[in-house]
Amino acid sequence: MREQVLGHVGTLLGGLIHNLNTPLMWIMGRSQLLQARNETIEKLKDASLEEILKVKEKNNKDIESIAQGADKIDHILKAVSYKVQMATEGITAIELKEYLVNEMDFMLADMRFKHESKVELDINGAKSHYVKVDYNALSWAVTQTISQIIKATEKGRGLKISLANGIIVIACKEMTLTPESKAAIEEVCAGLKDAAVVRMHSENGFEITIGIKGN
Repeated sequence: MREQVLGHVGTLLGGLIHNLNTPLMWIMGRSQLLQARNETIEKLKDASLEEILKVKEKNNKDIESIAQGADKIDHILKAVSYKVQMATEGITAIELKEYLVNEMDFMLADMRFKHESKVELDINGAKSHYVKVDYNALSWAVTQTISQIIKATEKGRGLKISLANGIIVIACKEMTLTPESKAAIEEVCAGLKDAAVVRMHSENGFEITIGIKGN
């Protein structure tokens, strides 16, 4: 299972590079603007206070943009680092809110998830909840269930991932659960067979709940 999870990281390498490159180019562009102003700063010695404040405002905007770009890169690197580290640990204690934040940040490397889906991560009201489970089995079940939903639906699909009383919920109103998609999801969740209660519902679209036993 570890090899499958790390292999999934490999398949999304192109998306990861793209997601890193975008804020990096942003930072480089803003840095060049700051450097250009810095090279002509001597001209400000005879400038009015109004002119100086305009330059200060531009610099502040560029600095803010650089900080935003750095924050995006930090989120991506943390998500990848978390995934690789947890994959090597196997059965371990996992805080589910932290897990879902990092997993969804990582899933942004999948362009179908990032650009073709309306994703809602609803965990703000959830309490901190620790479980002890095989990280690789949980990660494979969650990411590949999402992949199966994407495969079975059209662009513009809505994906809602939430946490309620320690139970992970993944829902998509646009998905119709077919025997084929049900079998595929059961297969990717098989690693959790003895560790979790996994239920699928199809009354209003599709919903799957994953509750780790004994936690």
